[in-house]
Amino acid sequence: MIDEPAPPRRSLRIAYLLASTELSGGVRVALLQAEALARRGHRVTAVATQPAPDWFPLMRARFERSSFRDSASLAEADVRVAASWTTIAAALDGARGRVFHLSQGDEGQFLCERDRWPEIEAAYRLPAGKLAVSETLRALLESRGLGPVANVGQIFDLAAHTPGPPRPASDPPVILLVGPADVDRKGVAVALDGLAVWRRRGGSFRLRRVATAPPTPAELARGLTDEYHHRLVPDRMPFAYRAADVFIGPSRAEDAFGLSALESLACGVPSLLSDTPGHRELAGDAAWYFADGDPESLAASLPALLEAPARARAREAGPREASRCDPERAAQRLEAVFLDPAGTARPEAQRLQA
Repeated sequence: MIDEPAPPRRSLRIAYLLASTELSGGVRVALLQAEALARRGHRVTAVATQPAPDWFPLMRARFERSSFRDSASLAEADVRVAASWTTIAAALDGARGRVFHLSQGDEGQFLCERDRWPEIEAAYRLPAGKLAVSETLRALLESRGLGPVANVGQIFDLAAHTPGPPRPASDPPVILLVGPADVDRKGVAVALDGLAVWRRRGGSFRLRRVATAPPTPAELARGLTDEYHHRLVPDRMPFAYRAADVFIGPSRAEDAFGLSALESLACGVPSLLSDTPGHRELAGDAAWYFADGDPESLAASLPALLEAPARARAREAGPREASRCDPERAAQRLEAVFLDPAGTARPEAQRLQA
């Protein structure tokens, strides 16, 4: 018998401030949180100056296109959530209730944001409660004096990401690599280097790429990519995972996001991840690992994932590990923090267990 989720202690009016509605994993996580909270009976609105995202139809939560200063939803909100560091100041401006910042990575460590580090640091030190999507990120932010931080865990569409029917391995095997090649923290260049090493050693594969940005000239010049899917909408991603024989998640240590790796695990795909604290927290023993930033290690680790025992292990362990991040649990964790008088509740202080 499945227990019914506990009802909220009281209904809240919650508003998420989106800096953009363009297709991205960060925006998707904020919208997934909004939907999950709305399903629990809260009045949740995503507010942005851009049009509503056509790639993510909101079913329970609402969308308001407005400037933040003129937003009716923000004016009445009990809780405001800045979905990026760029909206923290706007979330605090004129707030009548509580304000939180949802952090999905320590942007102050991103090379691509180096010229904005002082601005990012100043935004993080504004008096907004901090929410992190992993224990690894929580500990990192607090170690830099940016706490206290509540770990609310990662969230994804658990119902959509499930293993497909068992099938024989493709010949040659299909390798799925997700993310833009020109964002250093995503590690795509490391993965491409590792695949090139493996090919030189006789490895045969078909590389399928998915990214929100078009392929870079450098990637095209490598000649490794067989398929490139630009801006593949979220409801097609489960099919991309199930059609792959191996998923490679090469994100660097400073990238605490992990959404693609989580979705791959849930679909039962053998997943080779960079050996970072964030990936270890997310995937545990359900994934395989290569040394972070090391193409040679990736090339050496890859063949084991193409064997039948790896496929069987991934179908069993991956979905079980990913199930810890289902939307209902994420909504309950968020709710606990929003209703906690101090705003620093930690319903699960270590790895979030089922």
